[in-house]
Amino acid sequence: MTVFTGPPPGATRNQPITDELKRVLDAAARAAGVDTVRITSGGQDPPGPGARRTGSTRHDHGRAADLQCVVGATTLTFTDQSAPPGILTFVTAAAAAGATGIGAGVGYMGNRTIHVGFGTSVSDKTRLTWGAGGRSATAPQWLRDAAGAGWAAPAPMQPAAAGADMAPGRYAVIARNGLKLRGGPGTNFASEITLPAGTELTLVEKAASNPAWARVDVQGDGLLDGYVFAAFLAPSGPGGPHQDALEDALGPGGGN
Repeated sequence: MTVFTGPPPGATRNQPITDELKRVLDAAARAAGVDTVRITSGGQDPPGPGARRTGSTRHDHGRAADLQCVVGATTLTFTDQSAPPGILTFVTAAAAAGATGIGAGVGYMGNRTIHVGFGTSVSDKTRLTWGAGGRSATAPQWLRDAAGAGWAAPAPMQPAAAGADMAPGRYAVIARNGLKLRGGPGTNFASEITLPAGTELTLVEKAASNPAWARVDVQGDGLLDGYVFAAFLAPSGPGGPHQDALEDALGPGGGN
């Protein structure tokens, strides 16, 4: 169970975040193995007389949060050049679960705080990453790649599917736009193949270093082919708990 702390009472943005955003962050934390989401800046008043607010409208009504990811007693950190698997998976899962505005960078809010939320208004569905100065051009490449991986394969997030209880066996890809097969357990590993929605494969084991990723055999010959993000897999076979999601990903006519 993800623990949420903050925002601090003395912060300008000290109001709670929305239930929708909390669900996104919870799904991301579970996928990444993050124990605690520490919110340093939460919701704020909308513009108006006597409003307690600062910066853009993204935080209005609790639709965005500046946060830190804590595993055990350790707050995860990053640089502008790289981020650990926990941060990368958190960003990918947050984007897949519906976050549309994600910012990070040493020159933005330091080396441990990430902005995750939605658009500048309820009607703003623009997907955007940014870094120092709030500019897209300064977004770290790892942030672009991790968020892009989630946006490229959106699917209903199922926290249990990303957990350690996901048993070896046959699964199918339920990512609408396909799922990248990578050389290692994280978006920082290269990908040369995208597995189409409906592809069946064998989950051999969860990655020891990052259990949100699964080591898989795609060819069915007992040999290992790479790693995929486990949240976009569902047990294969008709009548499975994610059959509706699989049919939705494949569209009319199924896999024909």
